[in-house]
Amino acid sequence: MIGMKFIDEKIIALRNEMREQEQHELAQRQVALQKEQEPEQASKQEEQDLEKVNIYQSYIIIDDEKIGVMEQSLLDGKMTIRMPKLFSKMSTELAALKYPSDRRPNLIYTDESSSINLAFNLTPHRLQEEGVAAFQENMIDILEQAQPSADWLDTDVLKIDEKTVGFLEIITPAIDGDIFNLMFFASIEGIALIGTFNCMEEDLETWRPIARAMMESLRFASNSRNGGGIR
Repeated sequence: MIGMKFIDEKIIALRNEMREQEQHELAQRQVALQKEQEPEQASKQEEQDLEKVNIYQSYIIIDDEKIGVMEQSLLDGKMTIRMPKLFSKMSTELAALKYPSDRRPNLIYTDESSSINLAFNLTPHRLQEEGVAAFQENMIDILEQAQPSADWLDTDVLKIDEKTVGFLEIITPAIDGDIFNLMFFASIEGIALIGTFNCMEEDLETWRPIARAMMESLRFASNSRNGGGIR
């Protein structure tokens, strides 16, 4: 009887141990699942939290100040964009300092501090409307290799004024501090357009929704004959 009691106790102990192990493994799986879901939930929450800016008003609020909004024609009338009146064209001399490469953007707007910039580059690369999404993916691959420590915020492909526009939002390290970048891509008369907005990360909360609103205000001359585009 003593032997049987000992065996029964060992079986009970083993069962308890197995039950504890199962509970531990279940808890680990739940934690792992929660970690997998957190980035997606955070992304959705971030999208919900991104303030919407109505850039079609005569003014918007920036740092508690009313700032007028203007519609600006770009690249010899190929497109227009709405932007705060804080922006003006960057001088050739300053552009040469900030963008020393010969491949600097065709057109650069900046604020008085020269720390908030909006640039447009009509590249020499051919790009048709149906190739915009693939072009965006190529740019993402290039940036992932060139900026392995970058913090990615968002990527998507939208329809803006009936045209396909790909974009990405990324924070990249720099000597003076991290920089928020919004890059967008479109086909303009069969040529690749790359637009770039950037500011210091410390200004991201203010300027990210404004940058997104500016991008979404793009209107294209090539669509005007179809009832869209520049009006």
